[in-house]
Formats: sequence, C-alpha cells, structure tokens
Amino acid sequence: MGLGYAVRSRLGKYEPAVSEAYRSAFINLDDVATTVASLAPHATRIAEIGCGDGSMADAMLSRMPSVDYVGIDVADNPGRLFAGDRSRVRFVSEPSSALVAREAGTFDVVLLVDVVHHVADKDRVAVLSDAAALVRPGGLLIFKDWERGRGAAHLLAYTSDRYVSGDRTVRFMPLDELRELAAKAAPGFELAVECRVPPRRNNVLLALRRPTSGT
Repeated sequence: MGLGYAVRSRLGKYEPAVSEAYRSAFINLDDVATTVASLAPHATRIAEIGCGDGSMADAMLSRMPSVDYVGIDVADNPGRLFAGDRSRVRFVSEPSSALVAREAGTFDVVLLVDVVHHVADKDRVAVLSDAAALVRPGGLLIFKDWERGRGAAHLLAYTSDRYVSGDRTVRFMPLDELRELAAKAAPGFELAVECRVPPRRNNVLLALRRPTSGT
C-alpha cells in the first residue's frame, strides 16, 4: 500500500477534491477528455483499462452524453469516486484479458491514461495488445503516458509514483519507445494523432485507428 492511498483513505468526503488537486499538478483530465471527444464525436461505447478511482470516467461522460462506458482495473473497488450517471457505466475489477474474452472488437474507443508505466516491462505489449483487440474496425486505441525526461517536473512525477503511490516497478519511457510499443501492440493501426496534454510537456497522447478491414 502506498503512502498516497493511506493518506487518501483518511480524508473522507474531502478525498475527491484533494485527489483532483494533487492530480492536476501533473495532468489535466478535462483536456484528455476533450481530445478524445473531438477524435471520436460519434462514439457510443468506451472502455478504459486501468480506470482507477473513476476520475477519467467522470471527465469523459460529461463531454460525451451518449456514450456507455466500461472501466476495468486490477485493483479492488474501481470507480469508487465516480460521481456521474451510474446507469451509463460499469466498473469491474479484472484483467484486460477477461474483457477481451467477452467483448473483443466492440468498442469505439479504448483508453489507457497513465497506465503503461505502471505495467511490468514484460507485460506492456500484452496489455496494449488486449486494448487493441477491444477496438472495433474504424475505432481508436488512445493511450496517454508520461514521457521520460529531465528536470523538476519529471523528478516530481517519479517521486510521486515510486514513493507516494508505492509502485516499486514504475518505469517511464522515452517517446521513441512509446511509439515502438504502440507499433508492436497494434500492428496495422494507423497513427491518427500524437499530441501533448497540459500542464506538462511530458504528457504524450497517442491515438491509433484500427483499419476498417484487414487487421
């Protein structure tokens, strides 16, 4: 258990506000959600791998009122801070392979936000391959991760994930490695967008589109 969880669990009703203030030092989830909504304006089904406490789901559903959302996480009680319309969401504690077994090729968008750097090196291609398998023809695999760099922002991010979150296996990748990982995990997918997400340039978002035929 990381220090961050131990502290948050004692905050009670103040936990959502404190968690958002902490997260905003690194990433603006509203900007991620706005980008996703602009790339897939007609999406009706979204899956998120590594959905955590449900904050990304809140941001997504506020911008995409017609979408149904499935969020999975290997941690217990995923989506516990989700405050939106529960009739449009489903949170499940399970690995990505379990969702693939049930619903492969059925989602307009499959999303991973700051998940990959928490996955062990040997499992990263497999997790992203599962994400790709969930995408319908013509749909999008979108993943945002923290690019390895130098400076105070990167040091703070590493310290946060290593010591506050308690992840002893965290490893950030340089941009070329993120691109290579995407190519291995989603062969045949076309790069639709590569961009940065405020407030830090280390936030890299890659959107990959599955061909409508073939792969």
